[in-house]
Amino acid sequence: MSKKLVSSLAALALVSFCGLSQAESVSFSGFAHGSQTVTATLTGPNVPVSKTVSAGGFSTIVNGGPSFESYCIDLYQTINFGAPPYTDYSFAGLGHLFTNANAYTDLGRLFATAGLVNNSVSEAAFQIAVWEIAYEATGTAYNLASGAATFAGGTAASSGALTLATTWLNSLFGSGPAITVMDSREHQDIVFAPIPEPETYALFMAGLAAVGFMAKRRRKA
Repeated sequence: MSKKLVSSLAALALVSFCGLSQAESVSFSGFAHGSQTVTATLTGPNVPVSKTVSAGGFSTIVNGGPSFESYCIDLYQTINFGAPPYTDYSFAGLGHLFTNANAYTDLGRLFATAGLVNNSVSEAAFQIAVWEIAYEATGTAYNLASGAATFAGGTAASSGALTLATTWLNSLFGSGPAITVMDSREHQDIVFAPIPEPETYALFMAGLAAVGFMAKRRRKA
């Protein structure tokens, strides 16, 4: 099981049940594994913007539930770590308007491709790849150095995060999980991988514990 999925397993069970228009309470405590800086530049058909940003996954809490990891898909708005919960978020279903018509499919493929993501370099690479998929107008022809969305410089260049993001973007084959998007009127929209019910996760962990216990007994015998 990939770390990317495991990092989301403890998240909210209500994804499947919430109405798309229902307001949800969302807070962000910080970057899950650190971040790297990068200069992001968007051009038409996006609203043009160029700025240096911090790229990394967010430690996220929805409706007071356990923390899980999400990623930004909105380079125009901001969030504040440690701020009181934002109450203007809602589950978007398939209604989020990406520049890229292939974004829902390829973001799922990215979650499946990335595998272990547990440090600032891989976190930054994943976030940059998310932005590239979200804002690139040429569909599946991803190139961080050209197109409607480009990313360059900063610590992401010197650390190898840009190179890693490119590797993942060139490896988006097959299928991936259906992603979940949450939209906000005033703050950054976010994306994360699907998660099982808390009961399912508890049973899974209990099963692992039981297997370990039985293995230990057999070794002693």
